[in-house]
Amino acid sequence: MRGGGLKASRKRIRLLDEFMDLVWKLELESRCGTPIIVEGRRDAESLRRLGVGGEIISIKSIRGLRRLFERREVRRVILLMDLDREGERVMKLVKKSLEGVVGEVDTSYWRRLQAFKNLGFTQIENLHRIPEKILPHGPHP
Repeated sequence: MRGGGLKASRKRIRLLDEFMDLVWKLELESRCGTPIIVEGRRDAESLRRLGVGGEIISIKSIRGLRRLFERREVRRVILLMDLDREGERVMKLVKKSLEGVVGEVDTSYWRRLQAFKNLGFTQIENLHRIPEKILPHGPHP
């Protein structure tokens, strides 16, 4: 019985490590000048709470976003939309709109976050809550 608990603990620690690695890489890319595009203000706030300090752009309109990048020379952007169907739909629209304007539209972080859906996580605005969900504080059995 105890071995099962230990195995579950190791799995949670590995999952937390995976999440923190993802956040660290996102932070590093952001600080090196890669803009991160999110759906809304609360999404941006969640990333800030995790320490992401670079440019985070909330979508107001897809056309406006395209115009913004037409005026700038940007090699790469990261799309970080919600993990539900609507987020996927928005991501595809934004990606299509930015193709030819931005060198690379990166959706790899979004794909990596799919692994956390089994924790009930689908909204970027709740991203900062994942560590607590993985390793809750309090008495352990």
